[in-house]
Order: sequence, then structure tokens, then C-alpha cells
Amino acid sequence: MDNIFGLFTSNESLDEGGDAVYVNFKNTPVYWVGMYKKLILNHINFNKKIVKFFKEANEELDVSEVKEAGEFVVYNRAWSYIKDIDVDNKDHIDAIEKYCDEYLDIALKLGISFFEQLEEYEKCALLKHILDKSQKFLK
Repeated sequence: MDNIFGLFTSNESLDEGGDAVYVNFKNTPVYWVGMYKKLILNHINFNKKIVKFFKEANEELDVSEVKEAGEFVVYNRAWSYIKDIDVDNKDHIDAIEKYCDEYLDIALKLGISFFEQLEEYEKCALLKHILDKSQKFLK
């Protein structure tokens, strides 16, 4: 049995005693940047569907409030992932480079715009620093 499972581990993933060491991917900058991007971009499509659903279910319902509530939840949840990115840390910069494309830029710009409306400028500042790093890789 050990021979079969040994096929899936490398010497790099073993500690000094030869036991497998697993990294919690959720505690990595790659995960944080990826989740931020995914939440923001998927939110746009999901929000359209949910607003349409509620509009059809109850015509008297103010769908703008549903949309605002959905945006608030999504942007703050996305922020919870990206808030720990350090634009001066090499591992974090590598994570930005990995996800660097026009869609990450769009997600970051949308986040900046959202938090500007709420006057949460500290959040805007970090997102802008990440955006600047990301755009350097696109050139």
C-alpha cells in the first residue's frame, strides 16, 4: 500500500522523518488572489441571475436593494481573501503574476470602485498597489 501512495509524493513533500507534509492551500497568497478574482468575476453573472429570479418571484420587491446587498456581501468576502497580500513579499508577488491578466485587472478595478463609494480608502489603496503590480506583468 505504501508503494502505491508513494507514487503521489515527492522528496520535496516529505519532512526529515520521511513523513508526508501537506500544505494548507487556503493559507497561501495564490489562493487569496485566485479567490478574490473568482468571487468578483462570478458575482457579476450570479447577481444578474439572482436579480432576475427575485424580480420574477415578486414584482413588488425592490431588486436594487437585493443587488446592493449581494454586492456588499461579495466584495467584502472577496476582500477577506486579498487583504493579506503584501506587494513587497516575493511569494505574494508571484501569486499576483500567476493570476495576472485583464480579468484580474477588471476585478481589482471593480473592487476599487466599490470601496471608493463606501469611502473605504485603505482597501482601495491595497487594491491599487496590487493592480499596479499586476499591470507591470502585462507589459
